[in-house]
Amino acid sequence: MTLLSGANSVGYPSQMPAKRISWRRLVALLPNSIGLSLKPVTPHLRDLHLVQRRLQDDFLGCEALWTIFMAAAWSYRYRTRLRPFPSHWNTIDLVFNTLGDAPRLEVLQQQLMHCDYQACSPNVVRLLTDILVDQADRVSLSSLRPCEFQELYAHLGMSPPKQPPTQIFEVRTGKGNEKGEAYASLRQENKESVRLGFYGCKLEKVYALLNSQNSLDNGKYLELTCDINEALARSKPQAGVGGSRCGSILRCVAVVEFVFQDNETSRDKKQVIIKDANTMQVSYLLLYGQSCNEYAMERQIKLMAEPARELLNWLERYHKKAISLGVGLLIVSSMAHFGSTFFRLLARTGFYVFKRGIL
Repeated sequence: MTLLSGANSVGYPSQMPAKRISWRRLVALLPNSIGLSLKPVTPHLRDLHLVQRRLQDDFLGCEALWTIFMAAAWSYRYRTRLRPFPSHWNTIDLVFNTLGDAPRLEVLQQQLMHCDYQACSPNVVRLLTDILVDQADRVSLSSLRPCEFQELYAHLGMSPPKQPPTQIFEVRTGKGNEKGEAYASLRQENKESVRLGFYGCKLEKVYALLNSQNSLDNGKYLELTCDINEALARSKPQAGVGGSRCGSILRCVAVVEFVFQDNETSRDKKQVIIKDANTMQVSYLLLYGQSCNEYAMERQIKLMAEPARELLNWLERYHKKAISLGVGLLIVSSMAHFGSTFFRLLARTGFYVFKRGIL
């Protein structure tokens, strides 16, 4: 309330008692030129408070969860990577447009700390709430401090990896996670059959691996290894979110706990095949983050040390494709004139690839 003193004009004695007028009434009586701007009520204010609380509790865990979601959404295989599809969203185009408008989480946290609740559109707020709040109630990531890495290795009974990870996250399941509850019951009944394995994969696969109950349908399977260094070698680098604390180029290794039920294994017993998603659960995620410059320097060093190693690795890994490529090159070279130097070289190359594929 605002106090207006009595006037001294004729007919208005100064001894008149003060008259009270509400603040909103005073603003309405002021001219428009000197009107005071009143901020409108922010929609989704409660959702923003929930997002802010999650960012304050574990910012690095939220950023890793958001990065994993974005990697799955931007993948051209989003139909199988983005499972389950976020609620409140009908099309992937709307998700793309919303991700383009979303600020970096570090910038968002600064805005929320300064009570700037107008920076994000309603769609951005809705998507942030779906991923960092609603979904995190089912599956969340809790970051470990670097000083806790050695304790984790000792707890899991594993040797430290040759290349230390930049971040390690514990995967926590909420009360409403049916998949987590089913595995916990199975684990309780088969304590002696619980094993540990490592799975190296691209970051875009992790979202469905953590959230989907049917991630191994249609003949899909996971090939786990007992060597974490081998799993890291199988993990292909993928671009992350620019300016993220996790890194610009990311590789991921999942520590998977599973119940062994006469699963298929390799001859040397170092790999095991998981075909039932209900018999496994991701316990920890190891992220290996690099900047773009660090990644470029690493690739340059590898190429200088072994210039043809990548081609030989491809021939050894995809020998069937190498055989097909060699046969194709031989056929193309046979269709040309025998005197052509180019096609002679092409034939020799095709024969070499064909030979490597057979060997």
